[in-house]
Amino acid sequence: MSGYNGWKNYETWLTNLWHGDSLNDYYLEMFREGNLTNPVGAHDVKYYIESLIFDCGDVPENGFIADLVNGAMSEVDWREIASHVEDAIKYEMENA
Repeated sequence: MSGYNGWKNYETWLTNLWHGDSLNDYYLEMFREGNLTNPVGAHDVKYYIESLIFDCGDVPENGFIADLVNGAMSEVDWREIASHVEDAIKYEMENA
């Protein structure tokens, strides 16, 4: 099965569902403060989300749960989420 609710796959959709608002808020704030000088990159989005997930201490560093989470995270299309954030910023610029 390819695609899920308009997203590349379930993992990408789910990541955006849970963390998309936080990402948009974070990058919009950076934009408003003038601290966003480059387009939002997939690597930056991945780092932000992984920090939220792994730094909270809910996911162990190794073992079964860590393997499941890391497996799902490897399926996320970070470029698609970054593009979605960029669209939110463009919308904000046009409607500010």
